[in-house]
Amino acid sequence: MSGSKSGGKKQLNKNQLFKRQKVRNARTIRTEALSSASGKSDDLSESGGMLRVDQFVHSRKFEIEQLQIAMIKSKASSSTRVFQSLPRKLRRRTASHNVRRIPKRMRNRALREMMKSDQQVVAKERIKKNKIHGLTASQLYKMKMSVKLLRLAGKSTSLKLALPENATASNCNLRQKIKTLQKQIKEAKSFSSSNVKFNNNKMGSYDNTGISKLAPIPKGRIKYFKRQRFFTWLPTHIWNAKRSHMIKRWGCQLPWSPTQKCFKMTHRIASYSATSDGALCMDSSFMGTMIIKDTSEEHTILQSLVSRLTNKRAILRKYRQSQTWFQGLFYSIKDSTNIWGPGDLFWVNEGTILLRVHPSIYVSIFNEIATSDKELLLHDCRYALASITIKGAKSLTALSSALRSVTPSASFEQFKLISNLTDENVLPQKAIFAFDAIDPRYLSAPKRIHSINSKKEISVDAILKLQNDYPQEEIRNILLKLCDPECREMSYKNQNTLKELSSRRQKLLISTPQKRQIQHDKDSDPSIPLLIAKRPRTQDWVIILPWFWLLPLWHQINRVPRVYHFGLRQYQQLQYEQRQLYFPDDYPFTNVGFMENSLYKRQSLKSRWLKKPIGKRVNYDKINGIHSLELPAFSGEIGDYFSCDWELLRILRNGIDFLTSQGKELKLIDSRRTTQFDSNDNSRAINTLNDVIELYKDVRTIEPGTSSTEELPVTLASSLPTPGASLHATEIKNESASLIITQTTLPIVAISCNFIERGHPHDNARIYRIPDTDLSYWLQVANGVYRADGKKDHEQNIPKPSVIDLIGFVTTATYHLGEGNGLATGFIDAHIASTMPLEQKYILVRNVGTNIYRLAHWEQIIM
Repeated sequence: MSGSKSGGKKQLNKNQLFKRQKVRNARTIRTEALSSASGKSDDLSESGGMLRVDQFVHSRKFEIEQLQIAMIKSKASSSTRVFQSLPRKLRRRTASHNVRRIPKRMRNRALREMMKSDQQVVAKERIKKNKIHGLTASQLYKMKMSVKLLRLAGKSTSLKLALPENATASNCNLRQKIKTLQKQIKEAKSFSSSNVKFNNNKMGSYDNTGISKLAPIPKGRIKYFKRQRFFTWLPTHIWNAKRSHMIKRWGCQLPWSPTQKCFKMTHRIASYSATSDGALCMDSSFMGTMIIKDTSEEHTILQSLVSRLTNKRAILRKYRQSQTWFQGLFYSIKDSTNIWGPGDLFWVNEGTILLRVHPSIYVSIFNEIATSDKELLLHDCRYALASITIKGAKSLTALSSALRSVTPSASFEQFKLISNLTDENVLPQKAIFAFDAIDPRYLSAPKRIHSINSKKEISVDAILKLQNDYPQEEIRNILLKLCDPECREMSYKNQNTLKELSSRRQKLLISTPQKRQIQHDKDSDPSIPLLIAKRPRTQDWVIILPWFWLLPLWHQINRVPRVYHFGLRQYQQLQYEQRQLYFPDDYPFTNVGFMENSLYKRQSLKSRWLKKPIGKRVNYDKINGIHSLELPAFSGEIGDYFSCDWELLRILRNGIDFLTSQGKELKLIDSRRTTQFDSNDNSRAINTLNDVIELYKDVRTIEPGTSSTEELPVTLASSLPTPGASLHATEIKNESASLIITQTTLPIVAISCNFIERGHPHDNARIYRIPDTDLSYWLQVANGVYRADGKKDHEQNIPKPSVIDLIGFVTTATYHLGEGNGLATGFIDAHIASTMPLEQKYILVRNVGTNIYRLAHWEQIIM
């Protein structure tokens, strides 16, 4: 072989040389040059003994800026094609060879790159305009669809309520049905029929409110009637269905989680305002909204209702008169010990309140209030009022970019003042804004509001003025419009279609090319009454507006940069990271929460376990070494494997308290006994711990949740009891021991436990207290056990607790990115929690199917 000029190295072509030089330039980090005179840095004084702070800070600032620029250039230099520099949510599989998968602003560059690399451009398929049967392709498609819809209208049982009787009769053929439909359309056009209800807009928007009764499911397009027979669509269903995993729960089709991975992004944006650079929004219209009005003069009936409903919390002056948003537990009006679940309450005025509760308990609360007093007027606004929940540092910026007020408003001016705030904690607890907004679609694109103080930091005095200059009367008028069905119906009057908006924008561009925002006409254009409220406990913002106005606002908000949507799974993650309870998973003391754990989640986990091959399943019955002492009544994992077994906890703790109160020794078994039953009433005798477990096995034969009269095994303790006091002091003279143990409810408290060292907790994990004999060892582990080389020693003989040390269960657990270790939310026995000293609040957590215990520090969650 003949030698080459390159000395055996491969010659680089022009593109390769350009790429190499581009990468070198991108990775070059500039630094500040030294002084030419002395050749030394200007950071130190001439003698070298003092540091020039201003020069030093200026030099470091320059170096940090150059480092950031180099990082950005290095990241962009590796992207040789335009589609490689797109964010993750804009990437498409065929973007490399199909320019229509790339945003329009980048398509020209993509075409140049494809032509440069001799890549074939995919041609757009053109629709043939040849007429078939005298019709164009589009006309033929419309005719075929009309025939299909007529057949659907005549055969589908889900459309019988929306069509005349003659069109749905079984003995009526298709031709007669078409004639009936044509007759109805003709009557509607000539306004000759009194049965036809006409909307005040072409969009089909209307107010769907049930007065003193439940509202019907909203009527949508005929094509989608059958899909909404049992599960209603939210206003943003079609938008979310393309971008999220959907689930059918509680009568609605809800977005469960975005299709893209977003666990870290959710934590980064919504957990801490210091690290947040965006916002997360969710369509929370599935939350049932009802409006309660007191028709009496003194409004004492409404105050009494709210007092019983919220356990005297929401009738305080700061909620009733100052209009602060209330978040807390709702109790049954008839039985104060029965907790429905969490909810929101807002006082519109002295005689009107707005309630927002979870859809799983909405119907029960509505029916209970409807039958309580005839002086109360209920409006079911589940399908009349929609809401958006938004959270993150950019929440106010995103909302202000998509909203404009119709008329000058004091509340809107206050909203503009704080639109650039990134930390909602600096605002007062009462942060409420209400005004009439224009159609968000009038804005060609979301645009930030430029006020006088937009570039300045908001002062403390300006924040205090939000509360001192609160426009209560103006906000109250807007809220009354929002709570009135007729005013909500009038907000849809002359609602523009997309074609009408396009026509108005085209005329605007012809007359004034620089303006793209459609001007609002006060005489003909609609106005939207809306409410923006800060929720103090969850630290987010909720926007409430009429049902059919939510989708236009949703489209504009999601066009704001760094604004992402999220679902129920991310909402649960945020509640968990803030050490708060998520309904219904973390509410086992309510009926819905208990059924969620014992039925829904249990069946899903068990079915997933059964789908695995036998060789890959965890055999829970043959796990050895779980406890220090094993009982003959069971082997392997204790309790139900796929749920938090609250029935086991109740029987175990009540049984131990019963044996202690009788002065009996806590023995595992009694070898001298010949029978397990009492000779007096033939019930199971409770003398040892093994008898308590056998009693649980007797009760376990009944499937949880199958009995309609079944009482909850646990209840929420209002406060920690006095240490040493018995929670279950019950007269047992005339009753059997087994009946007392199985029917006495167990008080529990909510806790958040933080792992001391390594470990990844999971749902349904078991919580144990530390035995007194092993307390010194675990306190040493909490302080750290080190080896001779200075590293922590994780390989030790760990003492294990006994069965009697089981005190609770974990409801939600995973790895906390902010804490850097495992974090769990659970419930423990209130009596045991009261006996633990403040300086030794340590517990042991064990995942289901394992024999490894992790040390954790717990704190009580205040409800």
